[in-house]
Amino acid sequence: MGVGQMLFIRGLFAVAVFSFALRVTGRPVISQSARSKWVVLRALCECGITICFVTGLSLLPIATASTLVWTSPIFLAVVAAVMLKEHVTMVRWLAVLIGFAGVVLIANPASAEFSPAMLLPLAAAALISIRDLVTRQLDTSLHSLYVTWTTLVAVTIAGLLISLLDWKPVAVTQIIWLAASAIFLSSAYFFQIRAVRLGELSLVAPFSYTGIVVAVFYGFVVWSELPSMAMIFGILLIVSSGLYILSNQIASPVHRDISNS
Repeated sequence: MGVGQMLFIRGLFAVAVFSFALRVTGRPVISQSARSKWVVLRALCECGITICFVTGLSLLPIATASTLVWTSPIFLAVVAAVMLKEHVTMVRWLAVLIGFAGVVLIANPASAEFSPAMLLPLAAAALISIRDLVTRQLDTSLHSLYVTWTTLVAVTIAGLLISLLDWKPVAVTQIIWLAASAIFLSSAYFFQIRAVRLGELSLVAPFSYTGIVVAVFYGFVVWSELPSMAMIFGILLIVSSGLYILSNQIASPVHRDISNS
């Protein structure tokens, strides 16, 4: 099954889940405020993230793809310096370089195991840093359910457009797996949006690194994939640099109206 086809079918289930959630909470499914430029821009970023990561995941070991995508704090420091003109100290630039050294260790472009597909989760990481900055610009009166719903709709439409290029027959078992994936995806989207909107990025983002541990565990248990020593060292460099960058991130104002988020 193609990536676009997976995103489309999974997206249909996810949109249905959140449409039901909106109705249960007494809210209309479609809200005019959910079409603001920041919500739309965030949804477009999520489209790029999902397409890049899922495609990379289909071509790479899960631990490799998951580790490379969590270079996003490193990209966040670069984006903050370039786009927001934020002052970045020499120590933080050193942390960025250490993080990219970890990427080089994992990708190992000089080895026979290097794959251009490794650029896909890195592209997703760059988009994640932009997405998180955009998320902070959302109107605090807009409920996170609407942000999630708009994001899911955008990703589903993107999946449909891609799937039209190469649609394949779908088995019932595939639909069941994608339905289960949609439930986890929907929950993850909502919790991630809510966390970023209510908490400081420097506090929220480090928890995401648990995903690397889970990915390495799944890679071993399900696919018998064992990370090399170079990869383990690269993971430690990326996590260490990311945690340092996030711990020194300038805190955003936290005195916000969060009653509707």
